[in-house]
Amino acid sequence: MSPEPMDFQLPQGGDIEAVLERIRATLSCEVEPEATWRRRYLDSFDWLLYGVGAALEEQVAGTGQEPGQGQSRRLLWIDLAVDSADEAQVLDAEPGFADDLPPGALRERLAPVLGVRRLLPMAEVNTRAIRVRVLNDDAKTVARIHLEDNRLSDPVSPARLSARLRLLPVRGYLDEFAATARLLQEIARPVAEPGVLVLEALAAAGRRPGDYSSKLDYRLDPAQRADAATRFILLGLLDTIETNIDGTRRNLDSEFLHDLRVAVRRTRSALGQIKGVFHDAAVAHFKAEFAWVQQVTGPVRDLDVYLLDFPNLRACLPEGLRADLDALRDWLSAHYDDEQQRLVQALASPRFTTLLHDWRVFLEGPLQQAAPDGAALPIKALADQRIWRMFKRVRGEGRAIDAQSPAEELHELRKSCKKLRYLMEFFQSLYPDKSMRRLIKQTKVLLDNLGRFQDLAVQAEHLRETAERMRADNAADVGTLLAMGGLVSHMLEGQQRARREFADTFAQFDTKDNCKLFRRLFLDSSGEQARHQNRHSAGAESDAADAVHGAGQ
Repeated sequence: MSPEPMDFQLPQGGDIEAVLERIRATLSCEVEPEATWRRRYLDSFDWLLYGVGAALEEQVAGTGQEPGQGQSRRLLWIDLAVDSADEAQVLDAEPGFADDLPPGALRERLAPVLGVRRLLPMAEVNTRAIRVRVLNDDAKTVARIHLEDNRLSDPVSPARLSARLRLLPVRGYLDEFAATARLLQEIARPVAEPGVLVLEALAAAGRRPGDYSSKLDYRLDPAQRADAATRFILLGLLDTIETNIDGTRRNLDSEFLHDLRVAVRRTRSALGQIKGVFHDAAVAHFKAEFAWVQQVTGPVRDLDVYLLDFPNLRACLPEGLRADLDALRDWLSAHYDDEQQRLVQALASPRFTTLLHDWRVFLEGPLQQAAPDGAALPIKALADQRIWRMFKRVRGEGRAIDAQSPAEELHELRKSCKKLRYLMEFFQSLYPDKSMRRLIKQTKVLLDNLGRFQDLAVQAEHLRETAERMRADNAADVGTLLAMGGLVSHMLEGQQRARREFADTFAQFDTKDNCKLFRRLFLDSSGEQARHQNRHSAGAESDAADAVHGAGQ
């Protein structure tokens, strides 16, 4: 029975030439021509592949026959747990989006993980591989040694990564395998399995997997001053805005702009909902400026939504009408380029640059003199008050909606639900995790229903306006206009379906258990704190009034 292959590893910076020289001096062997290739490790900007325990390795051949059967370029799905390739795909060009890949198992595996994000290079490694055949006195091969030298591809500092050696047996030569293993143990460190090269390369390149996520994860001290905690939250959102500017300008993928806009929207919500911690004049100024950012980034995002969803829009029409939508796609794409240029100009404008500078100076500066009354409140007390009041607003607005209510009332409820969701996400760490995740999830379900109702109406109206503009410019024939009319009808049917589903969706949110949980987390806790904080008696009186009001509902 043949032994298992053995792996060895030199410490980072170890010299593979010295190892090869030692092997040549000690063993009868034949060194095969070396092969070189380039490895690029790819992931999305927000590390979606790393999040599922994987990485993509793009291999571009240099000299010799590796990697794999002489292909000049291929893509490998790497399982980080075992540092092995599960899927491989031959490529003609650098990979970008999942849909750009040829059909096959790797694309099918990648698409649901990557979504609409682009693959980006996270680290690049130059690999040099040497194969050695160990020979006996009859010049027969009795063992094989594979040596691999990896260096970070950096013209300034090409750091040498850990050299890797693997000893492979040849059937019938067990003693020779053991003798070769003893020699290699004097040169390199045996390892049960070699370190994961992609992780070593990322560390050498100064990259930290998972260093960006658009999800909120603030760890707040319940006793922290409200103004200090609010600054901490807003600084995190500012970091997100700034992190996504370059990708938005370069239009790498649609999620850069999406994350930027969400961070702006959360900033505006925090300024409006975490009341009494900053002076009114500062709040009014920055709210107005961030409203401008939301406005100038809106057109590109609207077109992103249309173009990303275009395959689904085509699919909802009868097959005979689908080709007539090509003119609409061309129109949207042309206008997209124009709007993207305007967006780039806005992000490079003095107004935008000044806003981000002034906002950071404000948030990182010393705490305000003569601060508003709410600034010194413990953040937990303020969070209790704001979340409870916003929940009551959502509950009241939702209960007032019936089958005859105008669309504007559902729109107002959606805005209130967003404010409630953002408040709970800002302050999630102050409360039991399981309970908060439950309440946030149920609020999102309600928001999804309200969002479909409003967004479909807005999209239908926008499509009508686009049809008028295309007709006026002679950019749409009768077939295109009919197809667009079919889309409008489909959207309005979806809107009405969402409207019919609202009552049941809201009822699932407005359950007795949910109301009890909101009361226990935010009202009872707030009342107990207020009783022990005489200097905030006004807040206690307000909470007591809320308790009386809530008991009667």
